[in-house]
Amino acid sequence: MRRLLITGLVASLFVFTVLGTAFAIQILPEPTSDRTFQFLRIEETFKGSPLKVKALVPNAVIVIGSAEDPALMKQAGAIAFMLGQWAHDPGSSVERIRQNATLAPIMLDSEVTEKVISEFNLIVLGSKNRIYGKIKSRLHGKGSFIEVIRDVLVKGRDVMFVSDSKAAFYLANRRLYFKSGAYNGYFNFVKARLLIEKGDLDAAKYLLTSPNAVKGCGKPVMLAIGFKEKMPKELLKVAKKRNVLVFKELNKALTEKNANKAKEVWHRAMTTCYACHQGIDNTKKFRKFTPDRGVHSYHQNIVRSFGENCSLCHYGRTVYRGYVN
Repeated sequence: MRRLLITGLVASLFVFTVLGTAFAIQILPEPTSDRTFQFLRIEETFKGSPLKVKALVPNAVIVIGSAEDPALMKQAGAIAFMLGQWAHDPGSSVERIRQNATLAPIMLDSEVTEKVISEFNLIVLGSKNRIYGKIKSRLHGKGSFIEVIRDVLVKGRDVMFVSDSKAAFYLANRRLYFKSGAYNGYFNFVKARLLIEKGDLDAAKYLLTSPNAVKGCGKPVMLAIGFKEKMPKELLKVAKKRNVLVFKELNKALTEKNANKAKEVWHRAMTTCYACHQGIDNTKKFRKFTPDRGVHSYHQNIVRSFGENCSLCHYGRTVYRGYVN
C-alpha cells in the first residue's frame, strides 16, 4: 500500500485530469471549469459574538426543485455535505440564528431570493426548478454535464448547472471530496512549517498524522489509487519522493527534536509541490489551471496569524509567490 500512496498535493494534479473523463461527464465551458468555480470565500463568521473570525465559508448555494427525482435529491445532500467538509463554517451569525435561518448552503428554488442571487454563486441541480428557465438558453452541454455560466443572473456571480444525478454524484463524491482533502492537507502543511519555526515540534508532528490535517490528503490519495495504472511515471516519481520527505524524513526530524533538519526537509518537500504545480527540476507542470485565488490565499492568513511572512517559505527555487496557469 505504501508504494501506491500518493500525497494529495501531488496526486491532485493527476486526479484533476482523469476524474471527469472516467465518469464520462462533460465539463463546460472549459475542462477545468469545475475546478476554478468559486465554491468558497474568506469571510467573517460567528458574527455578533466574541469569537468572530475570518474563515472559509460557502460562496455558493445549492439549488434544487421540489419536483426533482429522489436520486438527484440525494446527491444535493451529498454536495452540501462535501462542501461542508471543505469549509470551516457555513457562515453563521447571531442574526441568522435568531431568524431560524437554514445554515447549510442548500435551498429549494422557491426559497432563492434576489438577495441570495446577488450574494452567492448558485449550483443548480436539474431542470425542474425556476432558475433553469432563466439560464437554459446559455447552456451547451449534452448528456451528463456540468456547465459554469458567468454573469447570467447578475453581474459578478456565476451559476454552475449540474444536469442530472450522475453529474451531481461526480461533483460531490469526486470533485468536492477531492478538494476538501487537498486543501486541508495544504493548509496544515503550511501550519506545520510555522509550528516548527516557533519551536513547537510536537504539534507539528501531530499535524502529519491527523486525518483533519496533513493526512487530509488521504482523500485525493484514495481517488488517485483508483486510477494508479494511468499515472504518468514522472508524476509517480515526484509523489514517492514527497512521501518519503514528509512522512519519513520530516517525521524523523521532528521526533528527534531537530528543528533545523525539519526546516530543511520541509522546504525540500515544498519543492516537490512546485515541481508539479509550476514546473521545476526538469519536471513538467501538470497543473493546467489557475487555482481560486480567494481560497488558495487563505494560507496567507495562517502565516500572518503566526507573525511570519511569505519569505519564510518562499525562497530559493520556491521564491515565486503568486498564481500561474
